Amino acid sequence: MAVFVNGLFRFTHSRGHYPVLAWQPGPNEGNKYSKNNYPNGYFTYCEPDGAQYYGDQKASNENVCDHRYIDGPGKPPYEVKWFNGEQYYYVHVYYYWETPDQNTHLWDDWYYCKYHKYPSADSPKPNFQAWVTYKPTGNHYWESFFYKKLEF
Repeated sequence: MAVFVNGLFRFTHSRGHYPVLAWQPGPNEGNKYSKNNYPNGYFTYCEPDGAQYYGDQKASNENVCDHRYIDGPGKPPYEVKWFNGEQYYYVHVYYYWETPDQNTHLWDDWYYCKYHKYPSADSPKPNFQAWVTYKPTGNHYWESFFYKKLEF
């Protein structure tokens, strides 16, 4: 079990507690950017707070609901940008979802993400985290974005 105490994660183990440093943004490293917005349709069906949420099993099927970051076109999948004196990764994200009538939707945008790369077990490319807003309610959520080569 892990508990966050005084800036450290403490893990309970049969042999005691082990402190593990948690990443914290440094000076001028961007963290939360409130203008990253969900596409309304994706949120409605694919997020637990959505009005017509599919449920955990269906929403976790990437053929029904998915969000990743992608290459291009003609640009790398992410770059470094500054906003209000803070540094962020500017990441090309996409959302994919299927509505109950089996129509599929694809939406893409560029998000400001934490200025921190997270290692990926599935790809040589890093993962990113973004603070994303559902505009109709103003609620914010942390989302992780993994790399995916988009193929049609």
